[in-house]
Amino acid sequence: MKILVVDDDAMVVESCRRILKAEGATVHWAEDADKAIAVLRGEGDFDMVLTDIKMPGRDGFELIRVIKEKFPGTAILMMTGYLIPETIRRGTEFGADGVIAKPFTPDELTASVRKTFSVAPVRDRK
Repeated sequence: MKILVVDDDAMVVESCRRILKAEGATVHWAEDADKAIAVLRGEGDFDMVLTDIKMPGRDGFELIRVIKEKFPGTAILMMTGYLIPETIRRGTEFGADGVIAKPFTPDELTASVRKTFSVAPVRDRK
């Protein structure tokens, strides 16, 4: 599985990278939405994007919208430290396939990735 992790917190990115790599995933990262879009365009064919919501510049909701429009076969798991009904509702409206609250344990992250990937619409997956 090829996953792009998007978060402006380097510790979160490194934790996700370490956990997901141990599960056999190929992990790329970006520190903001604009860099994430550039990685998606340059590297292509990601199975999933794991994105924070609160980031400088474009927020995670805007990134989710762009991914659903430009890369529709990509599953999206949003992560947030603000897991309130409004955040979940907005993420779902923009097209997120799942959500995980920060901070999370390694087991919570791997379970959320598996669940999100299993329920995300299967379009152009190989």
